[in-house]
Amino acid sequence: MSFLGIDLGGANLKVVSKKGWQIIYFPIWKKFGELERLLRSIAKKHSADKAGVTMTAELSDAFRSKEEGVQKIAEVCRKVFAEAFFLNLDGRLTKEIDDPRKYAASNWVASVAFLIEDGRENFVFVDIGSTTTDIIPVTNKPKAAFTDFERLKRGELVYFGVLRTPVFYVLHEIYSAPLCPEFFSITADVFRVTGDIGEEDYTCETPDGRGKDLESCLRRLSRSICCDLDELGIEKAREIASRAKLNMILKLSEAIREKLEEYGISSVLGCGIGEFLIEESCRGIKANFTKLSEIYGDYSKLFPAYSIFKLVEKEVEE
Repeated sequence: MSFLGIDLGGANLKVVSKKGWQIIYFPIWKKFGELERLLRSIAKKHSADKAGVTMTAELSDAFRSKEEGVQKIAEVCRKVFAEAFFLNLDGRLTKEIDDPRKYAASNWVASVAFLIEDGRENFVFVDIGSTTTDIIPVTNKPKAAFTDFERLKRGELVYFGVLRTPVFYVLHEIYSAPLCPEFFSITADVFRVTGDIGEEDYTCETPDGRGKDLESCLRRLSRSICCDLDELGIEKAREIASRAKLNMILKLSEAIREKLEEYGISSVLGCGIGEFLIEESCRGIKANFTKLSEIYGDYSKLFPAYSIFKLVEKEVEE
């Protein structure tokens, strides 16, 4: 039997094994009751009886609290796997969870712990996913705060991603009109229109339940300012996407620059499905940027899952 690395997020379940990797759109706030069945099918597919687990899904409103979320997720994992290892915020793998708060929002810890094990130091680690962005300064050890609340305050957690973020969060006004605070369009629409992601990368649901083709994306962007596409025009709808992307780059550039200057670091290591956005942000501030996809290939798309897999591999083999 083999083992898996699992990163259980609120919207996506990411799995790494010796056979390869898999990203499954799994909105846990809707489907937590199906988690055990899904994990059993994954374990069977990969002939796995052990797993290393890191999570951010505990924040989902499927649970009354983060502590409850950690405990319930761990309970499901223990049912499925003969041995389940959980990563805490100290970077330790444990089978028991003594304090659930130490296991919440732990996926960035896996990534940084693995990079340090792999011989890297003095860098800012940036991971942009579908929903959030981690910005973690590392010298000889991680310097980030441990809770999401503290990381939000310190600029180490930027709450936007390249798929699920409502556009009105990253772009407040255009054409002298404020964007409507309605769930009309998301950043997946933005990056489909800018050409940074393909239709196959648009893995979450669309806000209106319609298509992921360019015209559908443009229609949703137009609706953000109460317009139909034929009323606004294609070029102006495209400009909404361009401006939203620019705002995200400016926000990200500033957040990265602050951490580089605060810790006297010059290098940025970036990964995630939004790696392209990190590259453009670093270019703007002339930071030394390394794409982890150039080192680890497609595993950069689900780097926490790959990292926990490698950490468990070392634990099992020792």
